[in-house]
Amino acid sequence: MSEQTPQTSVKYKINAVELLNLEMKHPSDSNIDFSAFHFDMKLQHRVNSEKKLVFVITNVTVLSQDKSTQIGSLQTSCIFQVDNFEDLMDSEKNVKFPDTFLDEINGMAISTTRGIMYSEFKGTFLHKAVLPVFKSENLRKSENK
Repeated sequence: MSEQTPQTSVKYKINAVELLNLEMKHPSDSNIDFSAFHFDMKLQHRVNSEKKLVFVITNVTVLSQDKSTQIGSLQTSCIFQVDNFEDLMDSEKNVKFPDTFLDEINGMAISTTRGIMYSEFKGTFLHKAVLPVFKSENLRKSENK
């Protein structure tokens, strides 16, 4: 069994939400089913240590049900300010965030992106392209990868 190290509690708040990119491509194929979609989602984390900020950039690609045609994409940034940033740094000034904190901000970023998608796609051919609900813990990289 591996030993668990105590994780520092992170004091943070949401600082900003930004829509970085939005694209909708109505396919020329008239056989596309606009009631079922496939989503490809990627998360990136960026850190600005000087300003104590953590950016969660969410990229979502909307594909047709057969996964052959890209019909939309969206990129958002949720920015979090970490009040006790210094408490999470080691002696070499490397920052290590607890998994629970990353799960929380990932979940918030995904939920926020879902809401932005709904708002931006409303009334368009992507109106029913609603990002499914899932646990953000499932996004963690495993040690073996």
